[in-house]
Amino acid sequence: MRDAAILGAVRTTLELDARVLAAARARVYERRSVSIGAAISEFALKGLAVESSAPPATSGLVLLPTVPGHMITDEMVAEALNSE
Repeated sequence: MRDAAILGAVRTTLELDARVLAAARARVYERRSVSIGAAISEFALKGLAVESSAPPATSGLVLLPTVPGHMITDEMVAEALNSE
């Protein structure tokens, strides 16, 4: 089992939603050379990629992406509010 973890493949038992299993079976049917495990791994990795690219939310407030090296200070905000 240790060798399987090093290679990146681990055998385990999962309880899958019927829709996930159906989607995985459809993917296997489309490609023929893909295992159900590989199809489910592909779906999971795509989900992780989407999740990690979404901006984080805190208390319902969506944070905008940052620009490296650019900081907005309280003074800048106060100046912008006063200029309106």
